[in-house]
Amino acid sequence: MHPFMKEENGELTMQGLLMEINRLYMGKCFHQMVELGIYPGQIPVLGCLMHKDGLSQRELAKKLHIKPPTVNVTVQRLEKIGILCRRQDEKDQRVTRVYMTEKGHAIVEKAMEQVMENEKILFANFSETELCLMRRFFQQMLENIELLPGPSGEECIKKEGLDKC
Repeated sequence: MHPFMKEENGELTMQGLLMEINRLYMGKCFHQMVELGIYPGQIPVLGCLMHKDGLSQRELAKKLHIKPPTVNVTVQRLEKIGILCRRQDEKDQRVTRVYMTEKGHAIVEKAMEQVMENEKILFANFSETELCLMRRFFQQMLENIELLPGPSGEECIKKEGLDKC
């Protein structure tokens, strides 16, 4: 962790703690997804299709704020391992729609189960009162972020292409 994230006594600042929690947690989650055969860049595509199966690659690219060739590569890789399939639109043969296969649905279901289990482990040994307070603190932090100078957090996320479906 960078020295500016540490207090004079050597302990991490609050911001440093948040960043370290996020780094370690996301590292573990990504590793778990890789064990299921899903790679970090594929998660947003699967998330979109989980919410609305049968999107075209153009629709996926627009929702994910990424270029269509990037979506095409991801879809091809997921199709190759049997997680997705492509079919022509019944009404417009020029459009190809992307669907999750049974294998894809099973993997996403396992991934969601893992996410829920991770949350249980992450918040184990906290009392109901502590969890209630933590939720309130997190909500306040979200509100406080909007007080920071610069565009809104949502605008930054969209600009950087970090908003996913």
